[in-house]
Amino acid sequence: MGSEHDRIRDEWEAVAGGWRRWEPLFQSFTWPVALRMVAVAQIGAGQRVLDVGCGIGDPTLQVAVLVGPHGHVLGIDLVEEMLATGRERAAALGLAHVEFRAADIATLDVPPASFDAVLARWSLIYIEDVSKALGRLRRAVHDGGRIAVTAWAPPEANPWIAIPMEELARVLPVSPPDSTTPGLFYLSADGALADALRAAGFRNVAQERVQLSQFAREATEFWAMLADMAGPLAPIVAGLAGPERRRLLDAVAERIERFRSGDVLRIPAQAQLAWGEL
Repeated sequence: MGSEHDRIRDEWEAVAGGWRRWEPLFQSFTWPVALRMVAVAQIGAGQRVLDVGCGIGDPTLQVAVLVGPHGHVLGIDLVEEMLATGRERAAALGLAHVEFRAADIATLDVPPASFDAVLARWSLIYIEDVSKALGRLRRAVHDGGRIAVTAWAPPEANPWIAIPMEELARVLPVSPPDSTTPGLFYLSADGALADALRAAGFRNVAQERVQLSQFAREATEFWAMLADMAGPLAPIVAGLAGPERRRLLDAVAERIERFRSGDVLRIPAQAQLAWGEL
């Protein structure tokens, strides 16, 4: 457990600076998920909300705006460098009712029934024992509270990352996506998240896909952002020799060109979203 925890933390520590650099484009990519999560979790003024795997503060900060100064939002993440950016963003927005804390969902320790809602965006997918993690989150929510969790939809619905992974596999021994083990496409099957929530004791569970769009002005910008932000891929790409990296970029650029809309690229993506209540 410890070594796996450290590996995941190290991967995302390595790209924390990239998330800071690409903050505006990342937000433009993921805002539909943030909106749907707060809607299905029925988050409103004055509520206390836990955001698990908050990264640089998304959707933590959007939630903080919704709950207002009489509410409270706690964002947790493994990577302190990510949290530092979240704190900076919160201060710039005057959101004093947001707290960021370095913590692991697998060992999370918060008072029982202390939150109205819990959100976990793309964090359960890196956890081997999802049932245990959801049990911890369940205990953190009071009776009548709600949960909203996300994963990625299957690779064919996510060419923004599937195409680079396919091209990378042509030059390096990269394992194909696996929906049955922790990683990018874990729990990607329709209904998998909902089944996990039901097994953890949540009621009135539902699941849907959320359509996203990855924006980039050019393929070089898209590739630079991906290489900076994609935790598991970044060290692999960094290890490529210059000519190999150039050929990889050219191959990806050719394949994503079909997503050009006028003078920009809008590359499709889909997330899985599931929710329930106690």
